[in-house]
Amino acid sequence: MIPTVNDELAQARHALAVAGCDAVLLSSLANVTYVSGYEVPVPVGAHAEMAYGPDLALCSVGDEGSWLIVPAGAANDATTVSRLDGVIPFDGFDSFNATDSHGSYLESVRQGLREAGLANANGTLGVEHRYLLFAVGAMLANEFPRLRLVDVGDAMQQARLIKTEREIALLRQASHVADVGHRTLAELAQTAGQTEFELWKEITARMFAAAGRDVPVTGELVTGPRTTTVEYPNGPRMRVTEPGDAVLMDISQRVNGYWSDCTNTHIIGGVEPTAEQRRYAKASQAACEAAMDALRPGNLASDGWAAAETAFRSFGLESAHYAGHQIGVVVNELPRLVAYDQTPIQAGMVFSVEPGVYQGPGGTFGARSEKMALVTSTGPEILSDFAWGIN
Repeated sequence: MIPTVNDELAQARHALAVAGCDAVLLSSLANVTYVSGYEVPVPVGAHAEMAYGPDLALCSVGDEGSWLIVPAGAANDATTVSRLDGVIPFDGFDSFNATDSHGSYLESVRQGLREAGLANANGTLGVEHRYLLFAVGAMLANEFPRLRLVDVGDAMQQARLIKTEREIALLRQASHVADVGHRTLAELAQTAGQTEFELWKEITARMFAAAGRDVPVTGELVTGPRTTTVEYPNGPRMRVTEPGDAVLMDISQRVNGYWSDCTNTHIIGGVEPTAEQRRYAKASQAACEAAMDALRPGNLASDGWAAAETAFRSFGLESAHYAGHQIGVVVNELPRLVAYDQTPIQAGMVFSVEPGVYQGPGGTFGARSEKMALVTSTGPEILSDFAWGIN
């Protein structure tokens, strides 16, 4: 287990104490990753079906007790990287011995609650209503009736609002991987005649190499007419690119538990953009840059939206969707850059800013421009270093 100060857990404990919690049982991929430093696997494939329930984190609020609850097959890896005090394994599927993953899972929760001193105790236990497994909720109600359960979704969102130094370093790393992907697209876009599949293959291969392993990737890579509307996620198709096509890539990668999210738009084949293509592209770039510049302490999230909208209108266009969102252990965090979000901007927030405009069905072009920016006391620091695709 990594002996290090856990600033994320400290922020969570502060927010949970304000919410009146004595302990918390977290069950979302994002919040378990956040407090533990263990990259909870995205639940896809066989492993998602081999354990009864999701990984959990149980943390006392007033003292140092904290436990990560994971399948036995992941216990060694979790013990190596977790920043919590202990790891409690539960049975999953075993190829050679029958297991009761359901019963073992619930017993692991019981064990954690006992170690936290909550057996037969009065107290307030924070849980995530959106993610708590029904079987765990029923067990808590039946076997720990003296515990009062409260939803901590808002408290955990508050804890995650300002990124720690460790988180900012991880987001820089994820942003670097995104830069590799977008520089690869810029190179490949110079040549027509490739399929979207071929583009995606080379882009993801280079990003994996930059990350040192395969990493979860989501988003969209669209060319030609599919750039005119937003249907996210919308990955590659068997379409061969032609000179003059637009190519738009909005791609997100999860690296060591933290996400990047960046978008760029190019013209295929080294062809000069038409006047209308340039208008749309330059409008989205200007809107992105204006919204990023508005990410200053003292402003509101809505000011980022207003800056993007003003930039669009200077090109005779209007925003097609929100102007961006914060990013961290999930790809799309609060606050979001919309007209109604009055969240104050604070130093230590990290945003992906992504305004876009599209000609719509029957058109031939759409553009979105997205970079990551860290809010500092003196203004935004742009974490993304790839160049815009259309000048």
